[in-house]
Amino acid sequence: MAGADATPELGPERLATLRALADALIPEAGDLPSAGAADPDGRWLARTLAARPELCGELGRVLGGGAEREPATETRRLFAEDRPGFDALAAVVAGSYYLNVKVRRRIGYPGQGKRPPYPDEAEYDLRDGLLDPVLARTPPAHEEPGPPPDDGPPLPRAGDGDRADVLVIGAGASGAVVARRLAAAGFRVVCLEQGDWCNPSDFPGDKPEFELLIERRWSPDPNVRALPADYPCENSGTDVAPVMFNAVGGSTIHFGAQWSRMRPSDFRTRTREGVADDWPLSYAELRPFYERMERWLGVSGLAGDPLYPPGPAPPLPPLPIGAIGRKAAEGMNRLGWHWWPASHVIASVEHEHQAQCERTGTCMWGCPKGAKGSTDLTIWPEAQRLGARLVTGARVREITVDARGLATGAVYVDRKGTEHRQQADVVVLAANGVGTARLLLLSSSSRFPDGLANSSGLVGKRLMLHPYMSVLGIYDEPLESWLGPWGTQLLSLQFADTDESRGFPRGAQWDVMPIGGPLLALARYDGLPYNERWGPAVHRLVQRTLGRAFDWGVGIEDLPHERNTVTLDSALTDSDGIPAPRISFRIDAEMRANLDWQLARAREAHEAAGAIDTVVTDWSAWGWHLLGTARMGDDPGTSVIDRWGCAHEVPNLYVVDGSAFVTSGPQPPTATICANALRVADHLVRRAGGQRAPA
Repeated sequence: MAGADATPELGPERLATLRALADALIPEAGDLPSAGAADPDGRWLARTLAARPELCGELGRVLGGGAEREPATETRRLFAEDRPGFDALAAVVAGSYYLNVKVRRRIGYPGQGKRPPYPDEAEYDLRDGLLDPVLARTPPAHEEPGPPPDDGPPLPRAGDGDRADVLVIGAGASGAVVARRLAAAGFRVVCLEQGDWCNPSDFPGDKPEFELLIERRWSPDPNVRALPADYPCENSGTDVAPVMFNAVGGSTIHFGAQWSRMRPSDFRTRTREGVADDWPLSYAELRPFYERMERWLGVSGLAGDPLYPPGPAPPLPPLPIGAIGRKAAEGMNRLGWHWWPASHVIASVEHEHQAQCERTGTCMWGCPKGAKGSTDLTIWPEAQRLGARLVTGARVREITVDARGLATGAVYVDRKGTEHRQQADVVVLAANGVGTARLLLLSSSSRFPDGLANSSGLVGKRLMLHPYMSVLGIYDEPLESWLGPWGTQLLSLQFADTDESRGFPRGAQWDVMPIGGPLLALARYDGLPYNERWGPAVHRLVQRTLGRAFDWGVGIEDLPHERNTVTLDSALTDSDGIPAPRISFRIDAEMRANLDWQLARAREAHEAAGAIDTVVTDWSAWGWHLLGTARMGDDPGTSVIDRWGCAHEVPNLYVVDGSAFVTSGPQPPTATICANALRVADHLVRRAGGQRAPA
């Protein structure tokens, strides 16, 4: 596997031990060499350890204790008795092996994507009337009338010195939208972001080490990344842990870029189904803001989905659904179930700041091509051109208030540990459903002893996270299932609403997802016994899965419960000594029943499409969407903010991120977060002359 000259820090004896253990884990098979023989000069080992340096300690410990033991026996012992050691060894061995260009050629893996669609590929994928059964089966959605167009606002008063008219905290999706809209109206806008700008050349998706890099440096879990921009979360008491990314662009760096509006019925679950609460606003109020955001972000998609709210087509043509999308659609048509090509914040053709999508299939870890419309690429350049000032490396520890209870700005700490104060007339929180609740709770005072704007006691409560699982379908034909978007090729709303016969409320949106390369394919089998996962079995698993399988992903709509919370931990802090958030979330019996029922139907969908096997993967330990912890409402006793995002108790404090959500909806929330943020920003512009502000 490695030569002593390539990795001298391991030494000849440990390298010999590593080679022997590697051969036990991945032996020779046909024209595929063993793991030890595949890397005689240590080239691939060195690259693996450079991508995953945190493995070196465990690997050294394992190699130091295994020199005198028979390799096959030792790998089995590690598997049974020392899983941290085994996992480190297996990650290094498999990572090195599947980095090898010759191995990749022999297993038929070309690397991630880099195949731009042909000019008519999206239409070709829908050939032979593939959509006809969907259109024939479902009546068109009813269109609600929208509000009259906004006539435009007065400009605000000028700020003094370094004082901002508006301070935005968080430079992700909602913060970027607010900053751009207010800067365009002449407001003096300052945005504080604890992260930094990302350089697309650093994104892992176009690198051979992609599957290794996403395990640590580009993990969506801040507790795993542990970068200077990250704060830890205390997750020991939760079924689902939050994932997020702290940077200019926020979690749009990591999101799959699917663009799905909530439907009119999703805002009225109490009225229509007797569950949860209605929102204090309607789909009709948000519709013009959805449409404006689609133009701002360059959304691609296909109009006409009969289960989707009607309206103009997205500004860019759709991305191809590819072989996996077509295969999934064939199964859904046989069952008579809804599906539709998904819309994305991904450029199907060159568009303003965005390049054309190359279908790299690594959307969730940053787009190295610059095709995905993360807000660092699509919104912040214009916001800054219009005069918004963005301060990076700025970790906010407190929102300050005056004697009248008005917000006066924020205290933040820079990367050198120096404390600063930023004053403002209006403060807008855009720090996500964990970060916003944390900041409100941190900003307690004699006037607000339980946290800022928390007389209702609901700050940090009603957390919703969209528990997610998937069913992998394995097919006996090549499907190029490493190609993007990732993202989703197509979605289904067949089971998105309540059906009382199922025994649980609400439902789920389904999404077709690619599965990446050999390491991500093999990860689906990590729960198997040793003999079924390692040794000769490795090659069989890769042969049957790589490029021949895809997921039906199921993200259920979880309802708000006050027991699911973000609070402040009494012991854990971030690197600046600020208390970390403690997450408490339980997947209750109704959520579990929803997941189980949906997964059973997803198996049926794969079987109808011709799958030869299915594998359930439980992703529910990760909460991708952080919602509900500062909910909006008309009653100050049962909500934190009003319908315009303004805190009931603090009339110049606004919340525009997912914290505001009343219910989670079955869809990914980014479209609704952005549309609502733009609606709130428009409101701020309209009422500039009457906005209460500190003296």
